[in-house]
Amino acid sequence: MEQINSRGQALEEGLDVFISVPLLSNEYLSFNDSFTTSTLSATNIITSTSNYATEAVASVGLPTYTNSNWYRFSSGSEIAASSINNTITLPVSVSRGISSTSGIFQELKQLIKGKEYSITINFHSSVEAGTFGISRIYYSTIQPYALTQSDIVTYELPTSSITLDFQAYSTADILFIDFTSDVNGNSASISSISVKEKNNYLMPVVTDLIGSGIAKVLRRKYNSSIPLEEGQPIE
Repeated sequence: MEQINSRGQALEEGLDVFISVPLLSNEYLSFNDSFTTSTLSATNIITSTSNYATEAVASVGLPTYTNSNWYRFSSGSEIAASSINNTITLPVSVSRGISSTSGIFQELKQLIKGKEYSITINFHSSVEAGTFGISRIYYSTIQPYALTQSDIVTYELPTSSITLDFQAYSTADILFIDFTSDVNGNSASISSISVKEKNNYLMPVVTDLIGSGIAKVLRRKYNSSIPLEEGQPIE
């Protein structure tokens, strides 16, 4: 039985060489990744419970199943996020050893439940330390169908960028971002945020064979139990 035909096509499973290539498409944040002075809500939501994420989201009636701009909130202090061109700043205050938390959140546009998406957050150069958290808020499918917060993925700043892949819990997951620090006056300075659909594609490996142009390359890993056809080279 021939394993590779005269055109270099595999006739046996496992002979083709493929690489997985992630491709990102579409943008699921309102106004894409740009920031202006009007990017954030005019009102700062001040939360008072340990469940500040769901408290903040519920206070503005999300989800509405339509895209929204960024809302801002703070917990433990009235010091809130601010926005200027190409910068969102999340400040922190520390009083009597207790740190405040500030952050932003936005409802994502028309997600597909269970599909994979990728969050990319870039930061301005900074040496200010703190803990940066990313989570999502969604309606539980179990009674009483309450707003639920996903696991919080945390990162220690400073860092230049963060990339996080996630599967949508619903068609209207709410991206929730917060920052806290043990140092009074520290802040996280964000330069861009993007949420895109992620697809993985398998692509065959090709190479430029000298004198032959570009051709598909196969990993000629023969099954030794199958005899070679007469005249087929051993490689």
